[in-house]
Amino acid sequence: MTSAPPVPPAPSAPSAGIILAAHGSRHPGARATLEAFTARVAARHPDCPVRLARTMGELHHGRHLRPLFGARSVDAAFLEMAGLGVARVAVQSLHVVAGGEFAEVVAAAERARRGAGFAAVTVGGPLLPAAGDDGGRPDMDGIVLAAETLLASLPPGRTPHEAVAVMGHGARGPARETYAALAAELARRDPLVFFATLDRTRADAAREDSHIGRLRRAILDSGALRAWLVPFFSVAGAHARRDLAGDEALSWRGVLSRAGIDCLPVLSGLLEREGFARIFLSRLDAALSGLGAADGTGGSTMPDRP
Repeated sequence: MTSAPPVPPAPSAPSAGIILAAHGSRHPGARATLEAFTARVAARHPDCPVRLARTMGELHHGRHLRPLFGARSVDAAFLEMAGLGVARVAVQSLHVVAGGEFAEVVAAAERARRGAGFAAVTVGGPLLPAAGDDGGRPDMDGIVLAAETLLASLPPGRTPHEAVAVMGHGARGPARETYAALAAELARRDPLVFFATLDRTRADAAREDSHIGRLRRAILDSGALRAWLVPFFSVAGAHARRDLAGDEALSWRGVLSRAGIDCLPVLSGLLEREGFARIFLSRLDAALSGLGAADGTGGSTMPDRP
């Protein structure tokens, strides 16, 4: 009589999972950038399931979810991890500043820890360190690193007499101080690198004292006749292609071109620039390392000042 073949052991659950949380984009090129970065993370951590999730922010009120990358929310990504038997999860923000959408990520992580029985949850902070809730200045080490990385990633064809106009998204609350600190650090290192944020509406952009209006005057006052237009977003989606480099009259390109400034758009997101990609990966490495500390407390580690 032949003996029955041994029953293979049931596959064990992954020891840890990774959720990448990003605002996302409906633009195919931007989605491809997010998917490529997710694949890079998965290749670096082959034993960890990796899920890409979206955040929307309070201003979107849940609109336009379907065209985003699968429209998986951070909460839904945690449910997938629980279904896979993953007990320890590191969430990495792919946001630029610790604004409302990063707060959304932290809140989802806390809900998951309390409600789904995860043994450990950590959250990796966004690219730029946050200003304190008391209005204090942000951690300048992170600001300096971002400024150095941005300057190192500028187009090699730029000449010393050409300006660079860097577009940030903007934020409410203490995150505004983060942007202001970055703008000051860039100006200190290169007076022809101008950082400004989007105007909230077209009506705002049409005002003489709008963000783009002040930027236009600053470039004209510098004497520069050409400006490279650089997005400061994780991916180059609609804002970069429409509000920065688009043909509309109130786009940055439209406003600066009418002022006689030759514009050269650079349509690549931060995740496509190796220096910034490495910063996000280092944030993730720290979040994964923190899972051990969170295990010891039976809970989560959330960055007070990412």
